[in-house]
Amino acid sequence: MQQKKVKLNEAMKQFQQGSPTDALSALKVFELQGEISILPIVFNQLRACDLVLEKAILAFLADIQKPEAVEVMVNFLGEEKDAVLRQKLLTTIWNSKLSYDKHLPFFVMLASTGDFMQALECLTIIENMQGPFEEHELLEAQLLLKEYVEEAKSEDEQKRQIMSEIAWFIKEQNDGIDADLLIED
Repeated sequence: MQQKKVKLNEAMKQFQQGSPTDALSALKVFELQGEISILPIVFNQLRACDLVLEKAILAFLADIQKPEAVEVMVNFLGEEKDAVLRQKLLTTIWNSKLSYDKHLPFFVMLASTGDFMQALECLTIIENMQGPFEEHELLEAQLLLKEYVEEAKSEDEQKRQIMSEIAWFIKEQNDGIDADLLIED
């Protein structure tokens, strides 16, 4: 146990301070250790790394199979202000094998507050959700969509189309719930 912790600490130092080759080696250690606590460090490394390391980090994040990683990812996305980093992480989610179904309203919120590309990434994530969804999740998603429709009069047509597709997805999931979506075509 102590040896595992020492190895993980060495890998974290190597990841943060080493060359891209060292960082790639450290990612392999992270993968073997399966320690979720390193994720914020991995996210932050995406802010300033070369393309080779970026691709390796994104592949690493997409391959994570520990369900606890879902909450870490969602929390980070909820707090992250950098739209470019948020979009990169959204890509790893729809490539992930983990289930983000219980976070449906969160992705509707990200889509409605983000730019066109973030909305598109969120649409892909939402369309890949399996369900079934809890009634409160669907209702919360509907409220977020209603707010978007009321406030987004000046949004570009492409984003409005993406949001309309998200609304149709929610409506299809909503068979047993009596609440209307405001969908403008």
